[in-house]
Amino acid sequence: MNHHVSRRDLLKVTTAGVLAAGMSASARFISAHEPSTDQTLEKDLPWYRRNLVGIEWGPTGANDKDSIYLSKATGKQIIGHLVKAHAQYAVVFMKDMEFAYYDSRVARKCPNLGKRDLLEECLEEASRHDMPVIAYCQVQYDHTSWHAHPEWRMKDAGGKEITNRLCYNSGYLGFIQAVVAEMLQYDIHGFHIDMLDYGFGPPYGCWCEHCQKRFQESYGMPLPAGVTWDDTWEKMLDFRCESNTRFCREVERFIKQRRPELSVDFNYHGYPPFSWETGERPVKHAMNGDFVTAEGLPFIFGHDNPSFLALFMAGARPAGPIQCVTSRTVHGYHDFNVRPAAEIKWEVLTYLSHGAQCTIVDKANYDGGLDHVAYERIGQAFDEATKKQPYFGHPPIPEVGLYFSSRTRDWYGKESPTKYMASFWGAHKALKETHVPMSMIMDENVTPRQLRALPVVYVPHAAVLTENEVQLFTEYVSEGGNLLITGLTGIADLHGRLQKTSRLSELLGARLVRCQTDHFDNYVRLPGNLAGKKEAVFSDDVPSDWPLLTWGPLAVYEPDGADAFGQVMTAYRSKSNQWMNHMSPDKAVGPAVLVHHVGQGTVVAAAGSPDAAFVGDFRMVEHRNLIRNLIRYLNPQPRVRVEAPSHVEIILTEDKRRPQWYLHFLCFSPSIPGVAVPFPQGTRVLPPLMEEALPYLAKVHVAQPFAQVHAVGDETRFLSKTRQTVQAHIQGPHEVLVFEK
Repeated sequence: MNHHVSRRDLLKVTTAGVLAAGMSASARFISAHEPSTDQTLEKDLPWYRRNLVGIEWGPTGANDKDSIYLSKATGKQIIGHLVKAHAQYAVVFMKDMEFAYYDSRVARKCPNLGKRDLLEECLEEASRHDMPVIAYCQVQYDHTSWHAHPEWRMKDAGGKEITNRLCYNSGYLGFIQAVVAEMLQYDIHGFHIDMLDYGFGPPYGCWCEHCQKRFQESYGMPLPAGVTWDDTWEKMLDFRCESNTRFCREVERFIKQRRPELSVDFNYHGYPPFSWETGERPVKHAMNGDFVTAEGLPFIFGHDNPSFLALFMAGARPAGPIQCVTSRTVHGYHDFNVRPAAEIKWEVLTYLSHGAQCTIVDKANYDGGLDHVAYERIGQAFDEATKKQPYFGHPPIPEVGLYFSSRTRDWYGKESPTKYMASFWGAHKALKETHVPMSMIMDENVTPRQLRALPVVYVPHAAVLTENEVQLFTEYVSEGGNLLITGLTGIADLHGRLQKTSRLSELLGARLVRCQTDHFDNYVRLPGNLAGKKEAVFSDDVPSDWPLLTWGPLAVYEPDGADAFGQVMTAYRSKSNQWMNHMSPDKAVGPAVLVHHVGQGTVVAAAGSPDAAFVGDFRMVEHRNLIRNLIRYLNPQPRVRVEAPSHVEIILTEDKRRPQWYLHFLCFSPSIPGVAVPFPQGTRVLPPLMEEALPYLAKVHVAQPFAQVHAVGDETRFLSKTRQTVQAHIQGPHEVLVFEK
């Protein structure tokens, strides 16, 4: 077994020495966050900037009671399958919640490996193919460390130990540094550090003695007695986030001091549907490591999520890079089935079209063997991805910036995060299905320059806005920007409590009359007398003079300088009636849409919540169409306007090195519909599957004439072309139209 002696001599790291030193590091932190330039040679770029697609291999089972578990796993087999699947890099499990899979003196080695070192085997085989190998290291849910070290355990507010949760402020940091110190002796290319969270629900740890001491030192006061949602709890939220980030950065610093060329990334849980419970904030925690990594998993989060996740991470870490992770399986990580090749292609190419890298997770069979069919199907997706590599990674050209408020997530959503995030999900879904190119803007890092670059900024139901945010929006509109708000945007104080006035009253040109949050059966009725007026677009594909059920919170406004259109209507109320909260429309209580011209720009406010309604139990296509219409009112002549089926997503990017831009088409057309599970378990719909992408007709209208256009794929057939329009018959999960200026 060759352990690269020169590397060991260079490091001069021993487990005992690391533990004795307390696992701290004080040397200058070295990272690789800066984007590459055109002058940078590809061979000089780190692996995560050169490669698009890879596979994460991991075991299934973690058992020491038989001789079967992982007995068939070999580095030659693992890397051989990755090579056949056209993977460009490998992420291999080396330390999980039970075992190490290399020759460790710190963590317990998997017994069935015997004297074999799986990491060494993988590296030896990968070197034959010039394939980077990234070592996987799990942090939380570390059963073995939890049982061995009671002094590292997280505790709840009552002092009870939280099973399998380890405190970030304890000596557990030293153990993880000792583990990575061992793996630093191998010729790996980086580390993937998994599960950096505080759990995904109560208890919201940690109240152990280490945290009590550090909190007292930081804030001059004891930890709150529990979840209090007051000024002390705000300090607690900050403390949890800082503890998580400090742990990550100490691990990264430890690695970079010894081998600055290695990459470090941490599994990220700062994106929806995850909320404050995980102890992560969207931007703060996306900045940990050399790139941000998170899981798309449409079988858990829905088939809108690959697009949503890539856009969200790009907003959280604008300089990138970003990596999206998925699985080859139909329903979870450890079910031994395989999604159709067309569906795997669609998801992989969605991530790449958004400028992300893609990793697919494969969990080995219990004995360590691999499923050759899974690798054949992954290979089809990766082969197409690598052939199209020149068309990925270019700057996007969004029409709409979708604004996310982490402050609203935390303080308005509190322990019911969908109370806010449903509107954000619905806004993304509506824009995606109506082919509006978008980006996402985060309240943590928003700048005036970022807003000025966008034709429209859309703020869905961001109840909590600071004075600084209001000023940013006011300047943006005054200078010619277009702002769309929905729901209760700007109506809550900094702790999420609804107020009697709106922070946006002056910008809206309207006075808040009241909020309706006790009943969600509200209706929007658009006027039918707008023929020939610009506002007639409000009713495109939405019947006028018809009450549209718009399930969600409602803000009732009285115009004070704004123009008012249509009505919002509340429902009848009938006491002692099972349908009391699902009644038909009663009376109009305020305008449906407000339009206010401010300086050179325009503000449009939808008094209801069509975005939240569009992902609710009572969703209708009119919710989506209304959102599109409001965008079209604000920006009637976009750079690109596409007509295509709603299951087709478009992404517009520009090649800065050549006079051309790219229009990506992503098609998810399920051929096996979702399966409904009836009562008594409750209404539950399992995700659909796509065997093949159905062909469709796309019409493209561009604002500026182009010189010529061609398709990257062989199957696309153009029906007509002019200097500003294209009609094409497209087939397949992904296509790129190349427009030359």
